[in-house]
Amino acid sequence: MNMQVAKNKYAVLDSAIMKILGKEPVPFSLIMLPDVAGECSRLADEERNKPMPFRILDRRLQALRKAGKIQFETGKGWVNPLS
Repeated sequence: MNMQVAKNKYAVLDSAIMKILGKEPVPFSLIMLPDVAGECSRLADEERNKPMPFRILDRRLQALRKAGKIQFETGKGWVNPLS
């Protein structure tokens, strides 16, 4: 899968994640709210190996972190330093 397809595939999920995150740390469990959980479930159902939906969220959080859009504060949670 090329990078452009991946960006489009996850655009809705990434947008939902970014809406939740701000300057205050948010733990993983509080990111998995209905909008995010529903989109994670939909994406998981599309995959051949049918991963658990929380695995999809974890992948996207790591991808957004590697892209420099969000950060993880150890022991606290995820933040969007640019919000």
